[in-house]
Amino acid sequence: MASTEYNNRLAQETSPYLLQHAHQPVDWYPWGPEALDKARQEDKPIFLSIGYSACHWCHVMSRECFDNEELARQMNERFVNIKVDREERPEIDAIYMNALIAMNGQGGWPLNLFLTPEQEPFLGGTYFPPVPVNHQPGFGEVLLQAHDQYRNQKEQVQNRSGEILRKVNTRHTPAVAQENSAQILINAAVQLLTEKFDEAYGGFGAGMKFPEPMLYSLLLRHWVHSESNDVLMMVDKSLTHMAEGGLYDQLGGGFHRYSTDREWRVPHFEKMLCDNALMARLYLDAFQATQQDIYQTIPEEIFEYLDREMCSPEGAFFTSQDADTDGREGVYFTWELKEVLDLLGPRHAKVFAMVYGITPSGNFERRNVLRITDSLENIADKEGMPIFEVGHIIKSGKQALLEARNKRPQPHRDDKILAGWNGLTISALAKGFIVLRREPYLKRAATCANFIWKNLWQGGSLLRVYKDGRARFNGCLEDYAYLLDGLVTLFEASYESQWLMKAQALAESMIDRFWDEKSGGFFMTGSDHERLVARLKNPMDDATPSANAVAALALLRLGHLTGNKSLEAKGRQTVQAFEAEMAQRPAAFTGMLSAMDFMESSPVEIVLSGPEGDKEYQNMLETLYRDYRPNQLMVVYQGEETVKWIPWAEGRGPVSNQPTAYVCKEGTCHPPVHTAHALYNLLGRPPEIRLNIFDEDKKIKDMQSQEQTNFLNAMSDIFKFSGLGKK
Repeated sequence: MASTEYNNRLAQETSPYLLQHAHQPVDWYPWGPEALDKARQEDKPIFLSIGYSACHWCHVMSRECFDNEELARQMNERFVNIKVDREERPEIDAIYMNALIAMNGQGGWPLNLFLTPEQEPFLGGTYFPPVPVNHQPGFGEVLLQAHDQYRNQKEQVQNRSGEILRKVNTRHTPAVAQENSAQILINAAVQLLTEKFDEAYGGFGAGMKFPEPMLYSLLLRHWVHSESNDVLMMVDKSLTHMAEGGLYDQLGGGFHRYSTDREWRVPHFEKMLCDNALMARLYLDAFQATQQDIYQTIPEEIFEYLDREMCSPEGAFFTSQDADTDGREGVYFTWELKEVLDLLGPRHAKVFAMVYGITPSGNFERRNVLRITDSLENIADKEGMPIFEVGHIIKSGKQALLEARNKRPQPHRDDKILAGWNGLTISALAKGFIVLRREPYLKRAATCANFIWKNLWQGGSLLRVYKDGRARFNGCLEDYAYLLDGLVTLFEASYESQWLMKAQALAESMIDRFWDEKSGGFFMTGSDHERLVARLKNPMDDATPSANAVAALALLRLGHLTGNKSLEAKGRQTVQAFEAEMAQRPAAFTGMLSAMDFMESSPVEIVLSGPEGDKEYQNMLETLYRDYRPNQLMVVYQGEETVKWIPWAEGRGPVSNQPTAYVCKEGTCHPPVHTAHALYNLLGRPPEIRLNIFDEDKKIKDMQSQEQTNFLNAMSDIFKFSGLGKK
């Protein structure tokens, strides 16, 4: 951390990331008119540095370069220096990330670019070391190069920046869209994903892996249509390995950002709200599809983690937790074997180490990332112990380690509140209530939605960031789309019309501000946004779902629920705007393909009415939510208030005051039914799982590599000489 004797303009900001740089010797500016005007008036190039508070390499470069007084002097003399929190200003980040990829073929954070005073990029990279190392130039050299190019090669700089911006602003759309159905494109995407699938450990590719929940959501949709057990096995293997690996926090719940290896062993340790909201919803879908306990347990633990560590006193959710503690990555989340021995004692430590793969040498900087490496059944058999005793050792051991971990210095938490990411969390919690029928989930979703609406919906438009009592920055498309999806899901969970009313107001504002009248689809920024060097659309998924895709599906659902044809039409037009691109690269558009699937399917409309206290009513409700049916729309009839918002619920009250369900599917409305069994028959059976894809022996065999065998042999020797083998 830089000395507090320095105080730059970032000290007036609310972003935790910007405040981390407020006392550096660099004369930092936030993005805004003051910095941009200064660059033009003084004819100075701009050094733009973009990151986020949970970014490990952002912290490294900050310590090495921006705390360095000599490098700061060069920056201050030659450039106007601007710091941007990418989570506050995703539209700026998206433009310049695309520019960096156009320059260098790849991107990442920290994102460091040199711009002309007109904000046009001409040179850049990600992390720069303070001095040259491994054929990488030092930051001082880069500063000199950028200054020299701008002062002495202005024509080349203008030509280069102009070409970069042409690439950023150009969408490579085929002139004529092929006639393709959703299922044709989904089949093509699934084929591509199958070719990239890692048969040994799940996930896609053979290097570092992100969770990519949108891919598995599409695979589940495909499974519903195709009944392909091979596709379901891809989902199961991936989600099981993720949940049992180091990517998942085995003690405190929640997923880290990504895995640094193909086996999901060692993560990059930051935890993001958006990732955990998306993963909770995915695992709930997997639970509906398979009824496997692990897919219920994981979202329950994620919700516990969010409530415990990421929830504001008002009930909204913070943005992220850092990977670093006191400048060391992952130290908060990892363990030495000796620590476990001291906490649990020899006998319990041995069992705990066998389950979670703990070794003397560790798997990350001589420390251990906990991951499940053996089953309780196997341990019980090997140690001659009852399985309930093994279970007790693991449960009590996890609690002891968690309590000890809580006493360590805590990772920094970014406590700003983002409208869009809270929208994802509202959706996940509401889905949690729908599937698991846990009232606290519904209450938390409603509390969060009320907070966002009260504090960030202002004058008919949505703001993006709330921090320290201040609401700031125009909402981007993802804020509108993600919150819209959350409000629609919250209505489906609660049947309270207030959420439909808010959703409709939000949808109309989104269309008014972001819709592209010329080509269809939504821009990332609204018509009332400040003018930037590009106005992007971004229909493809990245670490989060495409905002265009989420907007399309939410509009289709909302329009169908309310009978608002104009909203439904905008959802259709959004999908159609990108069909040609989807045909070229279907696996890059998994979110949009899910919206297209809903659009081309005939949603199943269900109205449930009758006395809610009746046992059969509850049985029918359970039947409606038990299985994975992604294109199902269900409402509870509550008289005229329901009909006011859901026209197709008219005349669908209870018959003879008994539980009654009305089902319309594939263009046919069936006679009302009064039992769960009859309702199930109307809905149709879910895809049959014809193979025992959850075979425990097969799973263990997949997970036990030669390295694990060697580890167990080594551990036996250690226990023998330390007395740990005694029972």
